[in-house]
Amino acid sequence: MDTSTDTPYSTPINPYHPYPTRSSFLLGEWYWDKGPKKSQSSFRNLLEIVGHPDFRPEDVAATNWRHINSQLGGEPRSDGDEADEACWEDDGDWVRTPIVINVPFHQRSLHPGQEKFDAGVLYHRKLVSVIREKISRPSSFAHLHFEPYELFCQTDEAYEPVKVHGELYSSKAFMDAHHDLQNSPREHQCELPRVIVGLMFASDGTQLTMFSNNKLWPVYLAIGNESKYRRTKPSCQSFEHIAYLETVSRLFTN
Repeated sequence: MDTSTDTPYSTPINPYHPYPTRSSFLLGEWYWDKGPKKSQSSFRNLLEIVGHPDFRPEDVAATNWRHINSQLGGEPRSDGDEADEACWEDDGDWVRTPIVINVPFHQRSLHPGQEKFDAGVLYHRKLVSVIREKISRPSSFAHLHFEPYELFCQTDEAYEPVKVHGELYSSKAFMDAHHDLQNSPREHQCELPRVIVGLMFASDGTQLTMFSNNKLWPVYLAIGNESKYRRTKPSCQSFEHIAYLETVSRLFTN
């Protein structure tokens, strides 16, 4: 009897598919269980997974999690770099831009002058699309300030009012930019309101996994038209991912 043909009742070769190993399956199950926001009990569950005698860190260090998640979502892809690039291209408005920089060498070196250096690929989002999405989102639009104003504090009538500095949209630079925009010539046949959108960028190194030294530098964007009291609350989700940078030391050592 030929048993090579799969039947609806046949056992798959890998019972943890699309995960390659049991260790990667356990981590994936921990991530998707009870949503992306983890509690202390979820963290203890993770410690039990990595502390299990059957758990092998080398099995999950090179796991392509994005490829696995796309398969779980019903979009199977082939293995390899082409699949990874396709994931980036299909992930919203993310684009890939090759980066080439000029590296100077002093005159006493073997090849003095500037040499072009391939700095890899920059994964990033277009700022216009991010701004449009942020402004058009009902949950955030109501909290954005497009008309700048000055804020003063006067504790007693005997004292002069003191200007309060605390928000970008109440700063002198924001007000000057707003006035310059209103006084500038309009575009042809455009009667739409013209506003200033303040962009605030931040970045910090992030370790990709617990089992390797691979790092990325995510670049975040926040809208300065939103109060700092909302931007500092993680529940408000005020920061948007707009780019991922590779570490320079890693590039130069390859």
